[in-house]
Amino acid sequence: MDEVIFLEVLEGDAVDARHRLERFPVSVGRAYTNDVILDDPKVSAEHLRIERREDGVLVVRDVGSQNGTWRVDPWARLAEMELGPDARVAVGDTVLRFRSRDHAVADTVIAEAPAAPRERLFERARAFPVAMLSLLGLSLLESHLGNYGRTDWGSLTVAVVMPLVLTLLWAGGWSVASRIARRQFHYRTHATIAALVLLGAVALPPLITLLGFSLAVGSGLGWLQHLCFLVLMGWGLFWHLRYVTRWESGRLVRVLVVVTLVFGALSRADDLLGNESFSTSLDFPRTLLPPSLRLVRAQSVESFFEGTDGLRESVDALAKEE
Repeated sequence: MDEVIFLEVLEGDAVDARHRLERFPVSVGRAYTNDVILDDPKVSAEHLRIERREDGVLVVRDVGSQNGTWRVDPWARLAEMELGPDARVAVGDTVLRFRSRDHAVADTVIAEAPAAPRERLFERARAFPVAMLSLLGLSLLESHLGNYGRTDWGSLTVAVVMPLVLTLLWAGGWSVASRIARRQFHYRTHATIAALVLLGAVALPPLITLLGFSLAVGSGLGWLQHLCFLVLMGWGLFWHLRYVTRWESGRLVRVLVVVTLVFGALSRADDLLGNESFSTSLDFPRTLLPPSLRLVRAQSVESFFEGTDGLRESVDALAKEE
């Protein structure tokens, strides 16, 4: 290899640190007497040395480490290994990669917004408590309005506890992913996004019901609600992934469009295939709405029965066949 090489400390596929090596031998280990210090408890105090042999070839030599030095590809324990381009060795839980200074780097990524980044709404400190309180309040109100009997304190407690637990657990999972991929948790931001998505999911059914009631529309509301839910889910996943991956916005949008369309098609497969769903429970809105909210005049009882003439004739024809 070249007179100058670079030792890269890898964290997954990402580079955690780079060390420029010009003079040899170079010692690597956990002790402060080494030229390259690794913060890995499974690495010995003096673990390995990088030396130049008499023939000019650079080699990695284990110096009696307790856990050994391992060749990555193919995996094998080594005492000495010649260094070539992109050579990798494992010490403890750490992977080291060696590269020459003429190694070609990827093309520069063009920034989407050259201006200074501005704080997003859900990144603000007050956004999470406002979103969380709104979610809990709406969930509590929706549970109360849908109860026709005496106050069911168990249902009201579940209406408060479930959104809170789901939000915190969902945000925790995404925060761990952010910590692994981007080295920052962003817990409050993920929690705010989760709370906003759940807030939309709770508010969506009554809003669709109100729309159908006001406009006297019954057919197609299920598909409209499903479409709105897919858009809401795609929005939440987009912003979660923005704090986990380094993908450009355009690429994220394309991937999420495909994912949401596939999920939407699978979740409504029975309807798309024409299969009729069967349920022993009646599906009807449980919230009573005042007539003043109706913008379109409702169908009268007389006109409703007039429209059933064709249905009655079909039933009579089936009865005669039997």
